[in-house]
Amino acid sequence: MVIWVAVGGRGTLIGAIIGTVLVSIARTLLSEQFSDIWLFFQGGLFLIVVTALPDGLVGWLRNQGPEQIRLLLGRPRQLITYPRLAEDPDVEYERQNFRN
Repeated sequence: MVIWVAVGGRGTLIGAIIGTVLVSIARTLLSEQFSDIWLFFQGGLFLIVVTALPDGLVGWLRNQGPEQIRLLLGRPRQLITYPRLAEDPDVEYERQNFRN
């Protein structure tokens, strides 16, 4: 159960559910092929998740996943900026109507 939560993400119910599903699928697929060393795969999975994804998959998706996926797809981060003051109609209205 610890591996399920570590893979999915600590502190979230959906993380534990996702971790359970993923580890169960991996166990089904890998234990058929490598029944003698499945526990080594499971231990390796636990070590990789703890070192590379300390918050699990859900934590990664919440915090840094979207940015890393965007970078892999070649789309840079879009910065939200304010319009230039010279082009802002509200600023121009105030300049014309409220001059000292």
